[in-house]
Amino acid sequence: MTAAAPPIAAPGRWIRFALVMLPLGTILLGIASFGIWQWKKERAADRSFKYAMALRRPITIAGIERHATIIREALAKPDWHQSIPGYLESTMGAENMGYTVRRTRLGGDQSDIDAELTGKTRPREIVMALALYDGDPTRFIRTSQAIAELMSIAHELTGESVARGLRFAVIPTTDEALTQMKEGFRRDDERLMHLFVLGSPDANQLARVTAALETASKGTRVVTRQATSTAQETLQSAHELKALLLQAAERP
Repeated sequence: MTAAAPPIAAPGRWIRFALVMLPLGTILLGIASFGIWQWKKERAADRSFKYAMALRRPITIAGIERHATIIREALAKPDWHQSIPGYLESTMGAENMGYTVRRTRLGGDQSDIDAELTGKTRPREIVMALALYDGDPTRFIRTSQAIAELMSIAHELTGESVARGLRFAVIPTTDEALTQMKEGFRRDDERLMHLFVLGSPDANQLARVTAALETASKGTRVVTRQATSTAQETLQSAHELKALLLQAAERP
């Protein structure tokens, strides 16, 4: 007796199977791909965090003196407007402090410099420590101490976790530099929540800064920090400012 041939599946059954399984497979593949991407992202973030932590250095008198001396000598040179940004960019960069430094070039070979800790939950809300500089020899000491303080704090906070963006900025005292900074906030849709201005700026300087950044209309809290003239004074001020910055940036 000849065995019966197996039944042939109706074409409609295969069509129904394809309609159900192919979209399901696509969804599962998408979920798996997202999981792999997230895993790689977390590994990369973990490596970046460990690298930044390895570069972290405590605030010390020796570090402040080193930065202040280099800045003061650079300010006394004819090319101070190039030397200061160059030193900041190289010293605060990925190999030394672990930051991605932004250098915005202006006219006359001048530049705005900033580096930041990206906010984890509210990155567009910015807390900024700002130091101004120019070629006025009567301000060399307080300017060099202010920039040294800012750099020392940034070095100790490398890799720190904050809710808001914590930005360290050093710019020349020119209207063009302030306008560029204002345009940067507008372009990136950021809101300046807290502004700490180092080095005890005079009334005219502070007025120009607050007017350019529209601090009054935008509800920005503005805090001016007293100038320091010695490394010991700067050390104490740096520890105080560090605590204020972390409080404003809302460290978890």
